[in-house]
Amino acid sequence: MFDWLRRKRETPPVAEPVRLADVPLLPPETEEDSLPEMGGPFMIRPLEDGDESALPKIFRAAIHGQAALFYTAEQCEAWAASAADEAPFIARLREGVTIVAELDGRAGAFAQLLPADTIEMMYVAPGLGGYGIATLMCQYLEDEARIAGTTVLQTRASLAAKKFFETMGFKSIDTEEVARGDAQLVRHIMEKKLR
Repeated sequence: MFDWLRRKRETPPVAEPVRLADVPLLPPETEEDSLPEMGGPFMIRPLEDGDESALPKIFRAAIHGQAALFYTAEQCEAWAASAADEAPFIARLREGVTIVAELDGRAGAFAQLLPADTIEMMYVAPGLGGYGIATLMCQYLEDEARIAGTTVLQTRASLAAKKFFETMGFKSIDTEEVARGDAQLVRHIMEKKLR
């Protein structure tokens, strides 16, 4: 492990800051769903009052971005529509433990533990995948679940998220279909034993 850390420190990657505006969204991005340009380090913090407009945009952008590779346009549109009315969407996020990954002072991802044994939501804005943001949020929520006395952590992972949760130690125990508007979406019921 320490050799890996040493190699990472010796050869730091040189990369341009991520520009969310350069990441195409499906359907074409509207002014209402435009995401801010971001780059640099991020931090995990609790949901704050100022997140009301950003989190629904991240939710919709993630669905039309990453999930569009696994679901039809109609399925994605029906799924994303659950954040069309932002007030109940944010009210739902205020339940349980909701955390936000902040980059350059702006939200770039979020995740929710609700109830204490279920990761209910985890969405990362397009263009921010591969930076370890989802991994850090998942680890944070696992710790919250342990503190609450949870021994088996669950999630209902989309086809787009299944591989990520497998890398985090979750195992698929079943699949289910869930209705979103007029569309049916397949997702995996996954579990991870916490030690």
